[in-house]
Amino acid sequence: MLNSIDNIIRSSKENSTYECIVDFSFETELLLCEVINVERSWLKANPNYILSDEQEIKFSKLKLRREKGEPIAYIIGNRGFWTLDLKVNESVLIPRPESELIIELSLDLPLTNKADVLDLGTGSGALALALASERKGWSITGTDVSIDALKVAEFNKEYHRLNNVEFIKSFWFEEFEKRSPGQSKFDLIVSNPPYLGKDDPHLDKGDLKYEPNIALIAAENGKANLETIIFSSVTFLRDQGWLLVEHGFDQAPIVRKFFGEAGFKKCQTVKDLNNHDRVTMGLLEF
Repeated sequence: MLNSIDNIIRSSKENSTYECIVDFSFETELLLCEVINVERSWLKANPNYILSDEQEIKFSKLKLRREKGEPIAYIIGNRGFWTLDLKVNESVLIPRPESELIIELSLDLPLTNKADVLDLGTGSGALALALASERKGWSITGTDVSIDALKVAEFNKEYHRLNNVEFIKSFWFEEFEKRSPGQSKFDLIVSNPPYLGKDDPHLDKGDLKYEPNIALIAAENGKANLETIIFSSVTFLRDQGWLLVEHGFDQAPIVRKFFGEAGFKKCQTVKDLNNHDRVTMGLLEF
């Protein structure tokens, strides 16, 4: 049974020498699920299932794409984030576990059950939808400058039936700046903006090679978007409103400086599971 599920997975463990793949066995299971159209639990329960010729050809093609470095999330078309399974494609950044820190911190804030929340640069909608799934009374707006990204976010919203979210096209706060003063005020603003410089060596490694530059690269060596978001947020936050932004592991000092200069209080940087500075947050008090 050379092409049984068990043998394919076992073979993947013995040949996991590709630099781009950390857990070849796990990713092989994901590819098999895509090919057979089943859940991983089904694979575990049916280790002797034999792939048809058509399935084996499809699996080989998908496997080759992965071995060449294409992100597994783009190959299978989805990525888990928080408790949600999200559609992703080449139009959006692939949601990462590090970004779930923003969700954890947001849920711990002393906000009311009717808070207004803004997610800037929503991409696939990961932050907005995860918060919406946990706080059904919150009214959440997600923005993105990319129409293609917003299509992905809308699909994910409809798939998870989260009616307390709306997505709009906007380059950061531009759409809100067109409205009457005071019309757009929020209790919480979150963002995982592009924060890499154009010459950052990480751009040539791993999944980043395939992800949209518009979701990765910012001017001023990665600082421009962070600066814009932090200083502009002051106009759109209510009294006792919070701002949480994700940033690079080495950007915490300049981000905290921006927070302080913009007038935020209780500023702190929180480390991710890899012990890297990842999210800085602050409170706005009038």
